Amino acid sequence: MSKLSPNPLKTGNIVKEFYLGKTHVLICDEACRDRPLEEQRQSLHNVSRIASEALRERLVREAGQNQEDNT
Repeated sequence: MSKLSPNPLKTGNIVKEFYLGKTHVLICDEACRDRPLEEQRQSLHNVSRIASEALRERLVREAGQNQEDNT
């Protein structure tokens, strides 16, 4: 049986590289490098909003699970 290998990812200008456990994370700046400052700010605002919503949903879900465990 052949071993599956991931397809190589197309990468651009890598500005940060690190590992989260076994996951290799590459942060590239294509999304903002050649864009006007206002578009960069809007993108960061959108990312912040999405991350905040995801975190809030996770905290609500975990709080609900904790309540079920205590009953």
